[in-house]
Amino acid sequence: MDSSQLIVAREASKVRFQNGDMDFVLNWTIDVSQSVGMAPSQAFHALRDVKDGDPVGWGNGFRLHGEYNAARAASFAESGNSEVAGQFSLVALYGYRAALQYTNPLSNDFATVLERMERTFARGTELLGIPIRPIEVPFEHTTLAGYFLEHDHQERPTIVMVGGGDTARKNLFYFAGFPGWKRGYNVIMVDLPGQGAMLNGGLPFRAKMHDSVSAAVQWLETNAAVPTGELTIYGVSGGGWISAQAVAADPGIKAWVAATPIVDIAKMFLRDMGAVLRAPGWALTSYLRLSQRFNTASQINLNKYASPFGTENIVTGIGEIIDTVRPIDLTGGDLPSLFLVSEGRARKSSAKRWPWVTISPSAAFRFRWSSCQSPVALTRTVS
Repeated sequence: MDSSQLIVAREASKVRFQNGDMDFVLNWTIDVSQSVGMAPSQAFHALRDVKDGDPVGWGNGFRLHGEYNAARAASFAESGNSEVAGQFSLVALYGYRAALQYTNPLSNDFATVLERMERTFARGTELLGIPIRPIEVPFEHTTLAGYFLEHDHQERPTIVMVGGGDTARKNLFYFAGFPGWKRGYNVIMVDLPGQGAMLNGGLPFRAKMHDSVSAAVQWLETNAAVPTGELTIYGVSGGGWISAQAVAADPGIKAWVAATPIVDIAKMFLRDMGAVLRAPGWALTSYLRLSQRFNTASQINLNKYASPFGTENIVTGIGEIIDTVRPIDLTGGDLPSLFLVSEGRARKSSAKRWPWVTISPSAAFRFRWSSCQSPVALTRTVS
């Protein structure tokens, strides 16, 4: 492999940068803006002076964006305009979150920006009157940090929001917390092993992630009013795999949303990170040294991808998962499911990865899982 290769396979179309990883993160930042936080124009403004593949410029641009909007929030709050102040606080929140994407997780700067992100999140949700509270979910020898958004004490449909590797419970707020609040859902958002607060809690990413999801479901059974049959799990990115594990293992989950569903994580790693995983040991060592010396963006990404596994490098962490995980057996299940797939990935993948269905973006199906030779095969039964 060489330093020009992507660490993870990304989208084919570019928005602003030729560096595929950086352009992907910009796409993610713009996606956040469609729900909460900054407008797309604000994201582009924060990056106006950033050169392609420049992580320092990226971090500085979004950190300054966060500070500017946090100051505006404080000004509006002082004048008594709580709603506008709350909105600006959330703009600052996701500015800080974007800055963290290219801040070395081992640096002091990371802790500083993270603290500001925590503060603006708490302030923004308070000012807007969003009924969200921090929770601790008992799990093994410790607890999982999370948030529970609960409108009131009446029974309401509830969403278990699950992210992937590079995520935290505040990211989940944009996926389901804020939209759920607007639409009358209760939402639980928890840092699972290898995520958010658990990165330093001695709980790395593992082959059996569904146990931690079941812990969140059990917390709901004890502490919340969930109508019978109205508990949905929503998984994005690597959460598509975690949620697939959960629906196969936990009968309390009655509906499944995934962007996108993953039943064979080993195959996905080999496909999307093959350039790194197939490299000989000496080549990987050379690449890591070169990236540290000449390509700061790649080095930061490598550190971020390795940290959820609790290993020195990403190859060791993923190798341990590949060696132990097995494809998820979804035979015999029957529940409403919504799979969200981009047009580009649907065209590219439907014939190879999902031969059992023609995928239409944002199309909702009811699937009956059927036994066949392919462990990923599903049969569409109801449009």
